[in-house]
Amino acid sequence: MSQIELNYLVFDDDPEAINQYHNKIKISGCLITPIVINPIDFYDADTNEFVVDDFKTEIIQKTKGRNINLIITDWNILDKDNEFPGIKGWDIIEWVIETKEKWKSRTFLIYSSDIKKASDYVLQKIKKEIEEQPDDIIPSLEFIREIIELKIKFCKRDEQRFEEIKTLLKQSNTISNVVLDSLISFDENTIVNTGNSDYDGKRIADILDLNHQDIGGLKFIREFIELSIAHYSNLNE
Repeated sequence: MSQIELNYLVFDDDPEAINQYHNKIKISGCLITPIVINPIDFYDADTNEFVVDDFKTEIIQKTKGRNINLIITDWNILDKDNEFPGIKGWDIIEWVIETKEKWKSRTFLIYSSDIKKASDYVLQKIKKEIEEQPDDIIPSLEFIREIIELKIKFCKRDEQRFEEIKTLLKQSNTISNVVLDSLISFDENTIVNTGNSDYDGKRIADILDLNHQDIGGLKFIREFIELSIAHYSNLNE
């Protein structure tokens, strides 16, 4: 029996991170693939800037054709100095969502050796938004809205985080994710002989259009499953 593929995206500046995840994250019946990106690789020391566009391009290239079940980031990526604002886990999350908005539905895990600093950052962001809108009786708090919309979990950067990751991966292993992952693995294939002009001659990737998911993509998934079941089964009367 083939294994269920579970992919998770990791942002960590620890060069040993990839080995740790390969060795410590294992789930029976599942093929676990960590996709590790080191944000430090996109910091230009000469200009003292973080090259966001190159960072986003790397995300797109490394995740092409893969369904991402979980997104993980370290909190302390780059410290700030007099001219550089620094990079926090929240910055990583925002850039990830800007890269692929459909990932807003995924669970995000942020780990830090000092959870209090991450909590203080969140509180300071909320306080700043309120202070910037002193005349509004009910201020428009964009940061709070984002926090509420996203599924974000915090944990300490210790050995326990590996158990947390396994738990979150198991929770992401739903029927809908399995179906979607299977279709994505054939995203470059062209659909033929369905008799439906909306699908025939088109690539699966173009029909699903995962970055702008609409009712058409969902209808295709339903009809594809129905056709497959009809082809490979008999009706018991």
